Amino acid sequence: MFRPTRHTLRTAVAALIAVVLAAPALSQSSSPSARKGFIWSVQRNGHTGWLVGSLHLLTADAYPLPGSMTKAFGEADTLVEETDIDETASPEFMAAMVAKAMYTNGETLQKNVSKETYKLIADRVAKAGLPLEAVQAMKPWMIALTLSALEMVKGGFDPALGLDKHFRDEAKSAGKKFRGLESALEQIGYLEGLGAELQDSLVRETLEGAETELTQVRRIADAWRAGDAATVERLLVSDMKDAPGIYRSLIVDRNRRWMPKIRDCFDTTRCFVVVGAAHLVGSDGLISLLRREGYRVEQQ
Repeated sequence: MFRPTRHTLRTAVAALIAVVLAAPALSQSSSPSARKGFIWSVQRNGHTGWLVGSLHLLTADAYPLPGSMTKAFGEADTLVEETDIDETASPEFMAAMVAKAMYTNGETLQKNVSKETYKLIADRVAKAGLPLEAVQAMKPWMIALTLSALEMVKGGFDPALGLDKHFRDEAKSAGKKFRGLESALEQIGYLEGLGAELQDSLVRETLEGAETELTQVRRIADAWRAGDAATVERLLVSDMKDAPGIYRSLIVDRNRRWMPKIRDCFDTTRCFVVVGAAHLVGSDGLISLLRREGYRVEQQ
């Protein structure tokens, strides 16, 4: 049975943050119009579209975005994103989220993690000034993401500034069409589907290595800002492959499920596709998959 190493788990935690909650450390060394963005043009049979690698949680100095992104978005007819973020504000989603992320059958977090992991959780919760009872109903994957998000927010990063939300808001203002690749509940299902042992390990590594993970996410974000796909692949994807369950569930399987919808959009309209940056790069990434199907894909 595969047992992830400490290095692999730290990479996996950083990858989870980057895929779900990524937060860049941005410099102002180049003008938005001059720098290359994490965006590719996609062409086939006379149709043109764009593929953008997203970071889902940003700081204010991420804006304005590179000129290649804003120009391409202005020319697009349809925005495609992983999911419709408006869905997460509905009462129906919140009820379903509670059902998936929280124990409702008498189980507790303490019963589902190791003693060592639970002690780390208790110490972190106490440090935050929260009652331990407040997290007892959370499943391990939920507490891992919650604590990771808290670290990012403490670092000054705002989910309201995420790239997905930015373009969703812009699309509404401009009257552009919108398509989603999966539901918000499907995304939660991928995390819930991780095995109990791996969930316990992810919680432990999140708590023991918060500073390390934040540093890793900053490196990923610097590469994203520079449009450096090779470095994003090395930092996000290469090491994640050492945790095949996470890599397959969060990247490979989803990319393959998305491809028919992405292909249909590119072949029928001027489509602007925004998905997590980890989904673009590597041999299983959308750039490679599109090129194999005869699309011309070039970075802008």
